Amino acid sequence: MIPSGSSDWPLADPPDYLPTLVEAPDFPAAAMFALTELARLASSPRGFLLFIDPVAETLNSVSQLGGTEDELGPLPLSDLSQPWVVAALAMRPARSRRDDTPPNRLPLADWLALPLPQTYVRGAPVPIQPRHATEVLRSNGADIIATTTRPGQSPAGLVVLAAANLREEAVSRLVRLAALSGPVLSRLAAIGASRRENDHLRQVSGRLTLMLNALPDPVVITDAANNILVQNERAEHLLAARDSDSPGRRRALELNNLLFTSGLARAVMTGGMRTAPRELTLVDPLEGVELLFELLSHRLGGGGENGAVLSVLRDVTDLRRAADELEHQVKRGRQAEMQATKERDRLNLILANVADPILVTDDRAKILLMNEKAEQLFDVGGTTDTYDYRVKQAALGNDTKFSAFVGEFALSPERARHERMMLVRPEDGALLPVEVVSGKINNDRGEAVAIVSVLHDLTKQVENERLYRELKAFSDELEARVRAATKDLEAQNERLKWQSQEVEKANKLKSDFLASMSHELRTPINAIMGHASLTIDQIHGPLNDRQRDAVRRIRAAAQDLLTLINDLLDLARIEAGKMPVTYERVDPRHIIAEVHQQVEPMVQKRGLTWAASVADDCREIETDRQKFKQILLNLISNAIKFTPRGGITVTVRIEHGDELRVDVTDTGIGIKGTDLEMIWEDFRQVDQSMTREVGGTGLGLSIVRKLLDRLGGRASVTSTYGAGTTFTLVFPLSRERRREEAAEPAMPAMPAAG
Repeated sequence: MIPSGSSDWPLADPPDYLPTLVEAPDFPAAAMFALTELARLASSPRGFLLFIDPVAETLNSVSQLGGTEDELGPLPLSDLSQPWVVAALAMRPARSRRDDTPPNRLPLADWLALPLPQTYVRGAPVPIQPRHATEVLRSNGADIIATTTRPGQSPAGLVVLAAANLREEAVSRLVRLAALSGPVLSRLAAIGASRRENDHLRQVSGRLTLMLNALPDPVVITDAANNILVQNERAEHLLAARDSDSPGRRRALELNNLLFTSGLARAVMTGGMRTAPRELTLVDPLEGVELLFELLSHRLGGGGENGAVLSVLRDVTDLRRAADELEHQVKRGRQAEMQATKERDRLNLILANVADPILVTDDRAKILLMNEKAEQLFDVGGTTDTYDYRVKQAALGNDTKFSAFVGEFALSPERARHERMMLVRPEDGALLPVEVVSGKINNDRGEAVAIVSVLHDLTKQVENERLYRELKAFSDELEARVRAATKDLEAQNERLKWQSQEVEKANKLKSDFLASMSHELRTPINAIMGHASLTIDQIHGPLNDRQRDAVRRIRAAAQDLLTLINDLLDLARIEAGKMPVTYERVDPRHIIAEVHQQVEPMVQKRGLTWAASVADDCREIETDRQKFKQILLNLISNAIKFTPRGGITVTVRIEHGDELRVDVTDTGIGIKGTDLEMIWEDFRQVDQSMTREVGGTGLGLSIVRKLLDRLGGRASVTSTYGAGTTFTLVFPLSRERRREEAAEPAMPAMPAAG
């Protein structure tokens, strides 16, 4: 047992210790606070807070009081000769012994070790056995005292304080505070690691989305049934329909989807993956003109019948038009063939009369092209006799001199160079003084791609100057053509940018128009429903059975139309940023009761059961009452529609102390794991056969997610196909909590299980 001392200890724990520890902003702040408070209560001037790294299997110092920084390095968990490692793994407090010798020599000569468990259970051990536990429990127990924690608990770390004269009662209270602090510190450490990982994943996902949308070609990923899973913005323009689309554009999109699916199916059936691209003709939904694409498909995930397929549509419309235009130009050019032949003969005559050698080299002085006169100086073939050997040596010497000149010129910033050079005439070995005139041909980036050199015989200098001017004019013409082509490409890019801006403006005008037309669209429908109700009530006179049935049908159709219009207008107002939020105190019990009264006829009509459970500690939340009710009504109505038998269960409880969690569970048809993300999209319904039976627009879950974003909440879904689905909603209890979450990096939605 640890010996008793003379230090006093308060009878009760510090009242603000655990609340302050729980509200710490992060793990380092919480660790430093816990170490400081425990050291203060124990009147200890120095201390360490150590935490277990399960990956490295070491005991690391995360906070230190007194002394110098990094005074204690990592302690391996396998080194049971270290008393602090033994105390941490055994989950029992310990103190220093007089016979401590190296390697047990530690920064504190007289210390008290307080274990930090990951969980705190009073009266029952947690069945988790740490590594090396068997060897630890065999160690000398003379320095180990009993505590409320159990040896079977999972260790988190250790607090080590410079030992003072403490009574046994004070030591027990310190042990209890350390046991209560361990789970809080473990949770904060796990939260910090999770936030860092989520930030990294969110950054990677954002970069991938930007990269995909930056591609100029449509990119589509489909599943084994040719259903579109992912598509970039260019593909959405050709294949994805919107609510504001005209009938003509919708027909064009339907035709595009049919043609794309057919082309992809043919590629799969004929084994067209990773082979030559297939041509595919689609329709521009805006212009109504035909576009020609090359379809390139590639199986993802190593192939197989169930693998996804990546398809890239390369627009070759302009290329095909250019080819057709070229063919047309060729046909027309035949009419001027005689004139072209004359011009070609004239050019050939000029080149044939050029008496000077001409060479074209690359930027590494390698000869690419030379005329006959140059071949006589630099490329002489022959047999192996003595005369031919002498000729070849002369040609090799000429090539060495010229290559050295061109290589130096290629590395210089000059565009042209004149230099006198002494060569040898291979046929007779006579010296040939020449003036080399060289010029660079650059690409549009100013890089030299070729060097043209003309070797002038100094006896014909005037003729050489004329040839140089012609060569310079030819080089300028090539550069002008390159500049003209570059300017045309820039103009095309500007037009594409303008078109993209116009599309964004049109989409915003659509959302603003729908958001501002709520009254004008609802008033006629309400009038139809009102007059139908008056007619059914026989205000305007008696009705027979057929008339009464017809009017009821009119009222039901108007009600369905009003529901559809309300969904569309709500979605448009949210997208336009015109959906107001009014915060007030809302009791979840009252909302659940109101929703139950509203859906009870639907539940009874379908012969289902209803159960609602609200936790006793559930309290009011600060939110928008109407939107909170609309979210629950949408989810519960959706669950009733897709539950042919069984029942609906609604569970409400407080989670993490500052969040309200609502679970809506049904025993319906369920959702496939591959469709769990698709159900949140606008106008997307997974089971079309079931949709035709129960109706709906596919906007309910989309509106739920957007309203949750406005209220600072989040949603997730788990489902077993054919057995049922559970939708989980999480709301912040207070408006201040929502502001805190908005100030922190956004956390991802809760994972969805398939």
